[in-house]
Amino acid sequence: MKSSEGKNIKLLIQELKKGDESVFRVIYDRFHIKLYHYIFRYVKSTHISEELVQEVFIKIWLKRTELDEDKDFISFLFVMTRNMIYDHLRKEANANSLRRSYLESKELISDRTSEDLQLKQYEGFLESIIEKLPEQKRKIYTLSRKEGKNNHEISEILGISSKTVRNNLWETLKTIKEQLQPIMEIKIPTVIFLLEMFS
Repeated sequence: MKSSEGKNIKLLIQELKKGDESVFRVIYDRFHIKLYHYIFRYVKSTHISEELVQEVFIKIWLKRTELDEDKDFISFLFVMTRNMIYDHLRKEANANSLRRSYLESKELISDRTSEDLQLKQYEGFLESIIEKLPEQKRKIYTLSRKEGKNNHEISEILGISSKTVRNNLWETLKTIKEQLQPIMEIKIPTVIFLLEMFS
């Protein structure tokens, strides 16, 4: 910085500290274009660059009494501007991160809702098949698949042989698998374990 320019700025700061608005306007006119281009290099937005320039000068006016005319005002001005740019970029990055998290959560919830709906439809279809089975086969299936009992336990409960239980259960699972074949082609992670029981 030239010494004459430095003295000139020092005098301007002295008057600015007294609240001279005309001096503030002189300082604004002298530096706002340079600050705008400096900011634009980082934010790549005309609107945001203009806003940040305004924020810098508002801050200077509000803190005018704290300015030190013996210090390099231009360096102070650009350090303040740089910090404001960093603050803006940090906030923008956080906002983008939150926005991405929101969209990902929304997509996950949407996928999960669709998946739950398909699962309910699948379960409803399966129940309709079970209800149409002959009574003995329906009882055997319920005891085996819903209550987790083995063939021997089922034979004792129903008073039939284990072989009859085994044959009836095999026929029932074959019937279910055949009727579920169109649905089994749909790869829904939540219901894969249900479909595999018929393979």
